[in-house]
Amino acid sequence: MNGFDSNKIKSSIVNKLLDTLQENLVAIIFAGSFPDSLKEGWSDIDLLIVVRKLDFDTKLKLACVIAELEDNTKLHHGINVIAEEEFLTPKSPEILLEGKTLQALIDLKKHPERIIYLDKTVDLEKVYSPNIDTLKQYSLSNIGMFLKRNRRSLTTTLYADENKKELLKREIRASLIITKLGVQYFTGNPQGKYQDVLNQAKLIFPDFNFEVIEDNFHIIEKWQELNNDKEILEIFRRVDEYIEKFTRYVFEKSQSN
Repeated sequence: MNGFDSNKIKSSIVNKLLDTLQENLVAIIFAGSFPDSLKEGWSDIDLLIVVRKLDFDTKLKLACVIAELEDNTKLHHGINVIAEEEFLTPKSPEILLEGKTLQALIDLKKHPERIIYLDKTVDLEKVYSPNIDTLKQYSLSNIGMFLKRNRRSLTTTLYADENKKELLKREIRASLIITKLGVQYFTGNPQGKYQDVLNQAKLIFPDFNFEVIEDNFHIIEKWQELNNDKEILEIFRRVDEYIEKFTRYVFEKSQSN
């Protein structure tokens, strides 16, 4: 836990959002890494927040409460917010729902414990769950999105002392996420922890080298100790090469299926 109390963090999130939004709050769902795996210096808290009325005032209230939560925990809170109708019956979800939102709904099918608050009037069985075609379409298109974002980041962001580790963190996360998306695409099933994803990937793609992903797990464990410029640059090179190669590999394999 590295000093983090996940139950305290959950309670604080629920209490502050309830106090702020009151009857407008429908659900709070953890997205991304589950809070029990929080690591100091590495982890963010990603949330999907569902509200009944998504208007300007609600957005301002959310901005204030998220800033307060970040100040209290010293952790970045990445949030996506959607209206209740998008939570239950979204129109063209693979187009209109942001990637993290759709992935959170995909993950929710396998991990309902990610819900830390659900209004008693909402039937969990009626919450939108992407079908296999949407899951596959989303998984493949988002692999491409992460490739494009990686290229844009590394060609437009200044490689400077104040941002190099944050940029590297983002690229390592991208390498983990595209691996998960690749496995999702070829299995048609939601995926859980990244170590399980890696094990699945080795079985599904036996001719691909996943050494970079294995190294990433070790890097994350020792993230606080990573300060050597030369080492950081070398990790950048390996992760960038992995994102390029794995994306190309998955697209070629998908076309041959």
